[in-house]
Amino acid sequence: MHPQIRALLNELKTLVLSHPTVHRVHVRGEEVTATRGYLRLRLVLQSHDVVEAFVYLVAERETVRLADYSLHWQRGDGVLMQRWDTAPHHPELAGFPYHAHRATGEVEPAVALDWDNFIAFLEREVLEKSGKKSDT
Repeated sequence: MHPQIRALLNELKTLVLSHPTVHRVHVRGEEVTATRGYLRLRLVLQSHDVVEAFVYLVAERETVRLADYSLHWQRGDGVLMQRWDTAPHHPELAGFPYHAHRATGEVEPAVALDWDNFIAFLEREVLEKSGKKSDT
C-alpha cells in the first residue's frame, strides 16, 4: 500500500465527511496498492442532490498524480446539474480529455485538475453551490 496515496484518499474522505452540506457518504469502492489508488464515493447532500465521484491516483517516482476523475452532480430527482470528467469520448474538444457536461446537454472543454485543485473544485463548485442553492 502506498502511504501518500492512502493519505490523499483519506483527505478526500475527510472533506466530504466533515462538510456541512453533505448529509450521507457511501464509499462504493476503494483500493490502494503500491502504485495506484482508486476511490468511488456517492454523496447525498443536505439539498437532496447527489454527487457521484471517483478518483484514480498513480504513483510515479516520488510523486502521486491524479490520473483520472469524474464528478457527477445531479438533483435528487435525477436531473443532471453538471458532470466533469476525463473520459476519452470527446477528442474534438480543446484540452482533451478534460471536459464538462452541462445540464443543457452541451459538452465543453474543462481545465485539467491536479489533486489540490480537484479538492478545491469539489468544495467550491459542487458542495458550496449546492448549499447556497438549498438556502434559497
